[in-house]
Amino acid sequence: MIPAQRLGFRVLLAGAFLFPFSTAAFAHTPLRAGMHAPQAVFRSGKRPVSLAAYHGKKVMLWLFSTWCPSCRAGLKTLPHEQTRFLAGHLHLIILENYENGGYPGPSLATMRNRYAKEIRGQPNWTFGHATRRLAALYNPKSYPDIFYLIHRNGIIQTVSSAPTAHLDTILDFAHG
Repeated sequence: MIPAQRLGFRVLLAGAFLFPFSTAAFAHTPLRAGMHAPQAVFRSGKRPVSLAAYHGKKVMLWLFSTWCPSCRAGLKTLPHEQTRFLAGHLHLIILENYENGGYPGPSLATMRNRYAKEIRGQPNWTFGHATRRLAALYNPKSYPDIFYLIHRNGIIQTVSSAPTAHLDTILDFAHG
């Protein structure tokens, strides 16, 4: 039998050893302006696409839910700025949140066809689905609407929501 004092020390020692591993594995520092954008993979159609493929480009990474009203408004508004996005060499990556944020809604294809058909086939627009890992990094609180403006050097310039309400910021980033 192990004396209670020694058992307590062993439990304390085991807890001190495991604590950094147990919390670090599940804790994510929220991303913010000034941080390096972490690499992750999303799905576009049936193929995986790495965010690393966009390094060297100005990117707007937008995670949205198809049931979200501000997301619909953004998807209606952004295509009207296509000429300005092209002039500013801005690539837009529009991703449905992982599992659509946990709520039912129209499909991504339905949303794109209903609100953004005019940009179909444009080379600076990519539509897809966030993977669980990408969502854990870029949307750990499962916001229905969050976007990142990422400079060509990989540094996050802006983290916000509701692109329609922040269109000037997006356009300034595209042309800056």
